[in-house]
Amino acid sequence: MIAGAGAGKTTSLISALDHVRKTFGPSLLKQGQRVACITYTKRAVAVIRERLGFDDLFEVSTLHSFLWGEMGSFGFDIHEAVTLFVIPKHIEAAREKDNGGTSKTAISARQKAEKLEEELGSLAEVRTWNYDDSNFSNFSEGLLGHDDVISVAGYLLKEKSVFRRILGSRYPFIFVDEAQDTFVSIVEGLNKLGAGVGLPMVGYFGDPWQQIYEGRAGKFSPPEEGIPITKTENFRCCPQVVDLLNTFRTDVEQVPSGKAADLKGSVELVLVEAEAPEGPRKTYTSEQCDRASEKMDQAMETWGWTEREDVTLLFLVRQMIARRLGFEQLNSLFIGDFASSRAEDDFKAGDHLLVRPFVNVVLPLIRAQQEGDQRGVIDLLRAKSPDFASEGPNSNRSLGEMIEVSRSAVERLQAAWATSTVKEVLLLTQELGLARMPDRLMEHLNRQPRPEDFDKELYTNEKGDWLADAFFAMSTEELSPYFDFISENTPFSTQHGVKGEEYPNVVVVFDDVEARWSQYNFNKLLTPETIGEPTEGQLERGRKLAYVCFSRAKLNLRILLFTPSPEKARAELLSRGLFEDGQITLVSLAA
Repeated sequence: MIAGAGAGKTTSLISALDHVRKTFGPSLLKQGQRVACITYTKRAVAVIRERLGFDDLFEVSTLHSFLWGEMGSFGFDIHEAVTLFVIPKHIEAAREKDNGGTSKTAISARQKAEKLEEELGSLAEVRTWNYDDSNFSNFSEGLLGHDDVISVAGYLLKEKSVFRRILGSRYPFIFVDEAQDTFVSIVEGLNKLGAGVGLPMVGYFGDPWQQIYEGRAGKFSPPEEGIPITKTENFRCCPQVVDLLNTFRTDVEQVPSGKAADLKGSVELVLVEAEAPEGPRKTYTSEQCDRASEKMDQAMETWGWTEREDVTLLFLVRQMIARRLGFEQLNSLFIGDFASSRAEDDFKAGDHLLVRPFVNVVLPLIRAQQEGDQRGVIDLLRAKSPDFASEGPNSNRSLGEMIEVSRSAVERLQAAWATSTVKEVLLLTQELGLARMPDRLMEHLNRQPRPEDFDKELYTNEKGDWLADAFFAMSTEELSPYFDFISENTPFSTQHGVKGEEYPNVVVVFDDVEARWSQYNFNKLLTPETIGEPTEGQLERGRKLAYVCFSRAKLNLRILLFTPSPEKARAELLSRGLFEDGQITLVSLAA
């Protein structure tokens, strides 16, 4: 099923699953079989499970969890896949980066290839395989990370008929949500599993234009003898937004449907003259960033959208949001040299072990104290604090005593907040027994800071030490706005982070200079005659991300495009029919 934005894809998926339940449910359960529904995020898993009434007939899970749950017992075949396919593939990729020279890239690639060859030679000692739920594998210890679980599963689906046969017998129906973001090897493997007429049946639900992750299936196709279905309804967006989507996208023409068809909305584009970047490597200086923000604020004021709770602002990268909200240094730390991909992901989710105490306990306590919510303080402490738990040292105190002790502790915490470093606040939190500290965090707190300068080649596996040391030395100033952002208490979001969401009023900000991301160039995407043609990758990635952003708006869409040539850009956009004359406003540098 190809379903454009707002087409009710999830509703169709639930309806299909419900039809299978009504038609085949009793006989499937009798034979010990289930229906698989694979989706992209844990959040989507929770939504689908709830809408299905938490029925045990359905195995609803993320792709990685589903695949590992089915292949984890195939130890011999996993061993073969790692030996014959996965590690050789990594070695080949590393060798391609090694030109035999003395550059850091060549040396690092050479060392990686040598290390992988050593691990390949030590596989005979590995007896069991486990999924480590991280970005990196440790083959010599039998640990597979995210990407390699996918590689192994693709190999088993392609090469092992017994694995396919067992999977198909356990799950006669396999439905894949967000199919455009499923890995190519998995789609190919599932298509081989579901080829031909009859069971097992494999069904995909998705939209090629909403593929925003690299290396995914994108234009997925059904198995042999499969039937493609296209949904043209748009139950989300007003007719004005749908008109833009149809102009922007040519493969599916959507029709405003349901209540959305009667909405009276609007689409407006503001072309802001961009300054020539004066910072290093063609970036804005701090002053130029401030002036760009002022232009955005002026536009918001013109629309009457300033400080409105029903307005969502979408930026390309989180750093742009961090600058505006006031946690730029904190964000830079967790996307910098000391942070692994997993550390960055955990930070974005508010779940990194360094920030977790602040997100889960410290800041909620301070906010509750500031609001005079003493009951909220007590509830938080009972749930999160070792000293205030049901079996903690304060368990025998009366409610009045508990309130007094908690008030005193949180007042000490609050008093220290403004003048202390992050490390000092964490140590005080631990001293007061206000939060459970992970063992790894306590190890960081109890050791001395690393005295050496960080060297990527020498300390790659230890860079978390430098990350912790830099974090501990910071003031607490940036933690509050960071907490507000991840708690969704601000109108800001990243353009990548809103797929599947919808909002009444949306502002999309395209500033190629400030974003500093060569993978995208929205000026080239929207005005190629004015600025120059995008690369093939920029075109493919940019149009999909722009489509995702535009289609979040239910009622009113505003687009800010910072461009060096507003007049020329306006003329080109009108000639291409993307916008009408009354929808475009120009803002000059002097304005």
